[in-house]
Amino acid sequence: MKLWRQWRMNVSPTARMLIATVALCGIATIAAVVILLNASLSAIAAKSDEMDGHRSNDTAQAAAQALLTHMTQKTTDNAQWDDAVDELYRDSVDTAWLQRTWGVTALDKRTYDGVFVLDENRRILWGRFRGQAFTGTDARMFGSGFAALVAAHPGQLASGETAVSGFSLTRYGPAVVSISLVRPVEHPLSGAGTMRRYLVMTRHFTPGLVQGLGTAFRLDHLRAAPAADRHIPFLNLTGADGRVVAHLTWKPRLSGALAARAAAPRIQQITWLISVLVLVFVGVSGYALHRLAQSEATAKRFALTDNLSGLPNRRALFEHLQSEGKKHKARMQTVVFIDLDGFKDVNDIYGHNTGDKLIMIVAAALKKYLPEKGMLARMGGDEFALLIAGHDGPAKAQGFAEAALAFVGAPIRIGDRSVQIGASIGIAISTLKACTSHELFRRADLAMYHSKATGKGRITHYDAELDAARQHKQAVEQGIRKGLQNGEFDVVYQPIVDARTQRVTSVEALVRWPGRPEGPLPPDQFIDIAETSGLIHEIGQFVLRKACADLKAVPDLRLSVNISPAQFRDPEFERKVDAVIDETGFPVDRLELEVTEGYLIENPDRAIAAVANLKARGVSFALDDFGTGYSSIGYLRRFNFDRIKIDKSLAGRIDRDPQAAALVAGTVNIAAALKMLVTAEGVETEEHVRLLRLAGCNTLQGYYFSRPKALRDVLAMLEQNGKRSVA
Repeated sequence: MKLWRQWRMNVSPTARMLIATVALCGIATIAAVVILLNASLSAIAAKSDEMDGHRSNDTAQAAAQALLTHMTQKTTDNAQWDDAVDELYRDSVDTAWLQRTWGVTALDKRTYDGVFVLDENRRILWGRFRGQAFTGTDARMFGSGFAALVAAHPGQLASGETAVSGFSLTRYGPAVVSISLVRPVEHPLSGAGTMRRYLVMTRHFTPGLVQGLGTAFRLDHLRAAPAADRHIPFLNLTGADGRVVAHLTWKPRLSGALAARAAAPRIQQITWLISVLVLVFVGVSGYALHRLAQSEATAKRFALTDNLSGLPNRRALFEHLQSEGKKHKARMQTVVFIDLDGFKDVNDIYGHNTGDKLIMIVAAALKKYLPEKGMLARMGGDEFALLIAGHDGPAKAQGFAEAALAFVGAPIRIGDRSVQIGASIGIAISTLKACTSHELFRRADLAMYHSKATGKGRITHYDAELDAARQHKQAVEQGIRKGLQNGEFDVVYQPIVDARTQRVTSVEALVRWPGRPEGPLPPDQFIDIAETSGLIHEIGQFVLRKACADLKAVPDLRLSVNISPAQFRDPEFERKVDAVIDETGFPVDRLELEVTEGYLIENPDRAIAAVANLKARGVSFALDDFGTGYSSIGYLRRFNFDRIKIDKSLAGRIDRDPQAAALVAGTVNIAAALKMLVTAEGVETEEHVRLLRLAGCNTLQGYYFSRPKALRDVLAMLEQNGKRSVA
């Protein structure tokens, strides 16, 4: 009885019905055999073989569809990724990032053997195939099936909601080819202009892949052949162009014929033996149906399960939520969205194998904290989500989030090493009557990003103000874009004076936004937005060009211009600076570029090359905001700066903080030993001037001398004070 109950639990109602039908047919067959032994047995054998052929054909189609579905999901998960948008929608492609992210996985035995990035004209910008770099640019290597697939789904490729996949005969043979627009996770692509980037993944029909499908779907001797053999079952794999890419063939089982041949020698004499054989046949058929049902269940679990963590995947979570909505639309639903902080660093430092182990450890820990009736899923990458229904869901979700934050925030042991990461968590609560399932997840995701943006390692609950902040950021970003087109930005200048003579020796160019239709916006309220949106490149070029044009006519003033880390990361940075100097005719020996230390330490090789290239052209470099970071003497020597600018947070406390005074004096001594000049920022009092001059600073800058002004006002002030002295 126990075995019967267990069997009923493991077999679906449809499979049970099929097995019962086969059993009844067997009983009827035994009765008919007594009357027409030979004819009945032959008919049963033929019918069984036909059924087996239909089942195997359906199974082969399911195998092919499962492969397409898997590639579609794989490409969608990789293409809908904010980090990929940040990396690919720029003037040049960071091939090192592409190699680390996708290239290392493009091997025959992985989930894809080829990965390519295409531009808006379907030219290949970068590719990796079977562990080797792909150097061509012609997308025709993917075959006519790929071209027809792209032509048949223009809307789907434009939106990027999901990838499109199909079969195609590529240069390297028959394959599944999948393409998707690279876009953000939770909202359509914006701000990229006409630029488009597409992710293409391929999986060719290698013997290992086909054998694996045969094993998974119980198709004996499954293989992909260039031509069909009419004597054995086959399935045509057709591309979007109507061309047959390959033929899946397999060995038929013919279980009915085998049973008939076994019974034939004595069928006339031993009717009872025929009955036994028929019963055996029924049992074999039932077992085959049972195995088929198991294969179907396995395929469904595979489509809804994350392979690495063993948790349900994004699709499973959304299907569950939509099912909940159909049953209980007014029931409270709570979503907890978790993003691991520092996971990328673990991958970069220790490798993806360690990163995979970390994901498995975190997933196992989160399952321990899972509330009753809650569903935990891995959304992809380093993101997890919890869904729990009911009015007690918010309290349970809060407890789960706090436990997850505590676990992830503590050191995690992976083999013989210990890693330290963290988590940013967002929580959203609503009914599916008040908002859609996608909106509920968007809110949780927005709350999570607010946690990440405000310091990480915290929990944020969604409220309407988060949307207001997001809308404000989008409005400012759009305003910057229009402002650059409409000439709303301007440049002001703050004098820098000689510490001994207090004569103005140079000015620092600073950007302002006075022409904004809604009113001026301070730089600290739009510079960060410009950095994250990529508009800082245009602003930086505008400031450099205008400042060089303005100061060209003032021959005895040097010019200092701030360079953002984003500009410095641009491989074309040196060329763009050269272009501005050539365009304006500004003397290169009067130009000084200021850069903060954070980017230099993160990317020393690229920074050293950029600094060396521009210094070779005659441009000077200053290390800005010194004293707020962690530069060492070794870094100062490697970069060979011309000047150090002591931050106002240090120089401005020299009159009341002995430690600050000692640090300023030490900085001046280090700079002198390295033959670098020193500028102190934040000078606001006469006592600051006296102490900084005594400390040995070469130049001073601050409100004591002048606030940033239009160039004409700076020149008028200098003329009024006589010979450009502000003493």
